[in-house]
Amino acid sequence: QWYPASLVEDLDRSRPHGVTVLGVRMVLWYSVKEEGWVAFEDVCPHRLAPLSEGRIEESTGNLMCSYHGWEFGSGGECKAIPQVE
Repeated sequence: QWYPASLVEDLDRSRPHGVTVLGVRMVLWYSVKEEGWVAFEDVCPHRLAPLSEGRIEESTGNLMCSYHGWEFGSGGECKAIPQVE
């Protein structure tokens, strides 16, 4: 099911945005790979840091957590863990 989260005009493609939808904190970010906006829960599974405080990594196009640098793809899957590489 889909719910409106924000007006596209209010969003900046260069950074993630934290929003609350029906009481759930979500992160919205623009995926260059998907050529569209992506939304998932605003929490990194590692230390529960808000992903909306992270950034979009230019070299990979992934959403990067600001806490330890874990990167997530547009499907929410973890794509990189710097401490393991």
